[in-house]
Amino acid sequence: MIFRSRLRFVAAALLALSCSLGIGVGVVSAHAQYVSSTPPANATVPSAPAAIQITFSQELADIHISITGPDGSEVTTAPATFDLEHRQNARVAVRDDGPGVYSVLWHNVSGDDGDPNDGQFVFSVAGPAPSQPSSQPSQPSTPASQTQPSTPTQSQTAAPVTCVDNGARDPRIHDSRVDTYCKRQAIRDKYAGQIDIASFNFALADGEGLESALSDAMADFQAEQAAKKH
Repeated sequence: MIFRSRLRFVAAALLALSCSLGIGVGVVSAHAQYVSSTPPANATVPSAPAAIQITFSQELADIHISITGPDGSEVTTAPATFDLEHRQNARVAVRDDGPGVYSVLWHNVSGDDGDPNDGQFVFSVAGPAPSQPSSQPSQPSTPASQTQPSTPTQSQTAAPVTCVDNGARDPRIHDSRVDTYCKRQAIRDKYAGQIDIASFNFALADGEGLESALSDAMADFQAEQAAKKH
């Protein structure tokens, strides 16, 4: 912790010196973040797309995309790729799994700073429009005793795929990388206002375990609060 604090002090001193000498200092945002997608996050589209496209805030060095369909199965049909000329843009082909909710899970590595990042979003497929009433004469209604009980359609029963309590993976997601994402997010939520989130993310990107990263982020937050009082 002392070594990390000294590094931050040196970085702050160098920043101040650069500003005093009129040297421009660019601010580099950590991680390649989700910017937009086709279909957009939380959107409802009339039919399943042939491919999903995602734009990130930084150029990519690596990208993995896993998509779960309404029946809980993987619907990607090939590995995800990114555009070599516009490296912020990624694409993956998918198959039609019918109407319902599709969950998109992504994991990338930034080409700008080498930081890994992951996240997810959902979109829905509405399915075909209901058919128009037939002009043929109506048939006698079926007696109630012969009527079969109706069953909910996939679009009625499907729910957004997300992390569940205690940082556990939703059982409908078959990609184990979500375990890590859920556990990280559970810690961020539980200790919100008690840890330095940037320090926590940096420690994870640096290869530290969850407990070590949490301890460092909590200590950094306390140090920051103490510094504000002086």
